[in-house]
Amino acid sequence: MKVATTPVCSPHFGGTRRSASRRQQYAKAVVPDVIDDDIETTHTYPETTVDRASFMSPKSGRRVTEFQYRVYDACRQVPLGHYSTYKAISDHIGSGPRAVGNALAKNPFCPLPIPCHRVLTSDCYIGGFSGDTKSKIFFKKAKLEKEGLKFDESGFLSETMQQSRFFSEFK
Repeated sequence: MKVATTPVCSPHFGGTRRSASRRQQYAKAVVPDVIDDDIETTHTYPETTVDRASFMSPKSGRRVTEFQYRVYDACRQVPLGHYSTYKAISDHIGSGPRAVGNALAKNPFCPLPIPCHRVLTSDCYIGGFSGDTKSKIFFKKAKLEKEGLKFDESGFLSETMQQSRFFSEFK
């Protein structure tokens, strides 16, 4: 396993509009009474073309698309205690970061074998979780903290971890 050591996150401490917006978003988020920090539950993941063609997502009641499987196959490679970004995955599969985020929001294999909680925004903000940016982000944060990552008071990954924990060596 190779882990990139070059920081890929845009520095958010420079006061960009996006950073200010993310800080406001995080400040408005509501911490739920109960935090789901489960990082151990493992779901059966269809490996063969036949199994994938017949799998119905319990989350949406629909078939998982080939594009979603491409996203999940990439996300599956992000190791415990590391993170990647929507952009890094989208670059790997030849798509856009927003499309990757939409696929991960529908992930029926969370937390394992598809650890979508390990995917952050390009500026290392916590981002959404299960299609939610208001309260479930605290589930994502708790899962990542349980895996050893640290975040600041605004929901951004610690600057020291931005370099040492970034994964982009997709196969």
